[in-house]
Amino acid sequence: MLTAVVVTAAVLGVAKVARDWLILRQVRAAMDAGTPEDRVRIGMRLAEALGGGGQQSGPAPEPPAGEAVTPPR
Repeated sequence: MLTAVVVTAAVLGVAKVARDWLILRQVRAAMDAGTPEDRVRIGMRLAEALGGGGQQSGPAPEPPAGEAVTPPR
């Protein structure tokens, strides 16, 4: 019984790591192919998905000099 639990946990762990790796590979490809506005939008959505970015305690950070950033829709 204990062996079955350990094997199940190992399989689920490997599946989660593989899924996360595939997601991050897609995010990296989107960031490389996108415009600066797309990169900001992707980063904000990724932060929300990871549990951050929902509630900001201070003012919004300034965009990098020379780049116009539009807020996400």
